Amino acid sequence: MKNRHDTVVILDFGAINSQAAARVIRALNIYCEVLPYSASAERIAALEPKAIVLQRGPACGEAILGREPAADPAIHKVPVLDLLDKACDSATLKPFLIDRCGLKQDWTTETFIEEAIRDIRATVGDRKMLLGMSGGIDSSVCAVLAHRAVGAQLACVFVDHGLMRKDEPQEVCSVFRDRFGIALRHVEAESRFLSKLVGVTDPEQKRKIIGEEFIRVFEEEARAVGEPDFLVQGTIYPDIIESGGDGGKPVKAHHNVGGLPEHIAFKGIIEPLKYLFKDEVRQVALALGIPPSIAMRQPFPGPGLGVRCIGELTKEKLDVLREADAIFCAAIVEAGLEKQANQYFAVLTGNRSVGVKDDARTYGYTVALRAVTTTDFMTAHFVKLPMDLLETISERITASVPQINRVVYDITSKPPSTIEWE
Repeated sequence: MKNRHDTVVILDFGAINSQAAARVIRALNIYCEVLPYSASAERIAALEPKAIVLQRGPACGEAILGREPAADPAIHKVPVLDLLDKACDSATLKPFLIDRCGLKQDWTTETFIEEAIRDIRATVGDRKMLLGMSGGIDSSVCAVLAHRAVGAQLACVFVDHGLMRKDEPQEVCSVFRDRFGIALRHVEAESRFLSKLVGVTDPEQKRKIIGEEFIRVFEEEARAVGEPDFLVQGTIYPDIIESGGDGGKPVKAHHNVGGLPEHIAFKGIIEPLKYLFKDEVRQVALALGIPPSIAMRQPFPGPGLGVRCIGELTKEKLDVLREADAIFCAAIVEAGLEKQANQYFAVLTGNRSVGVKDDARTYGYTVALRAVTTTDFMTAHFVKLPMDLLETISERITASVPQINRVVYDITSKPPSTIEWE
């Protein structure tokens, strides 16, 4: 798909927001990819770029500044724009890319859908595929694309690992079976996953265990449906970037990137969305006719509540978190603030503290609330929720969930934090 379009390569020299130029360029309907400044000339040339943009950080070292694409024989004839001390906006990029380089503006939602369906058909042929349905936007778009491409050759599996939000398993099954008519196998595996996670507190280890167990469940389901050749995953571009794809510096492993086991029983993995940002996935969803209630749904990590429940995972802690999260999310919608926050959720921290209820001592959990606004999920700012709303939410949570006696609000942006806590 990449070579069907005029392509821009962005070399990241340590910019604070390494995706800013990418979002501006793609908004111009021009395809681009981000590579670390250390990418080899061969890796860059493989993308057949028609232009290169250097996106430098505010305080690059001499070693970084010394690497110039023009010195690489494989790409020395490609026009280069250095964004050092230049605004990363359309007014800067458009004249260079369109007026000077003459790039075609043909990277659109419609062409992506056509090409994705065509690529899936070409890859799969008359063979079968297996897709893990989470109910989130990424797997939903993958399911619709794959179903349009190969129809009954697609088998969808929903694994209920016990790490979903309140009432979510029932909703997932209802929506995709009734609304989309997609055959969906519901696998109840809560005890299986939690038994694998006993005693595990490290977030990266939790991600890898959950990712590997997903693959094992899929392998079993694959045998049950006739051993499909391909596994379909809802990997998106930020997953690859944050996992250190293309030689970049890793931020955290994603269960569908860094968390995959070395040996899987599929001949290939199909990732239709691997070069899309989250907002682009939503555009594709709406263009496919997926209802806004799903297309604009809250992002949810692959490991689910496993990375929103700090420390060892137990059913009791997860149930506590589910209740607190549901109260918080409902209050945001009730206040009409759901469009001001791109993502909002509760985190059950690893802290317990002394409290008082009915004149008696309690020793309960501390829950943290998080609401952020973002355009690309690579950077984010916390939402300044009204204090009276936070007070109401705190009162509702502590009154309805007896195991919680303290509520705090996360006022940290990304960077320096990430959106998720783990």
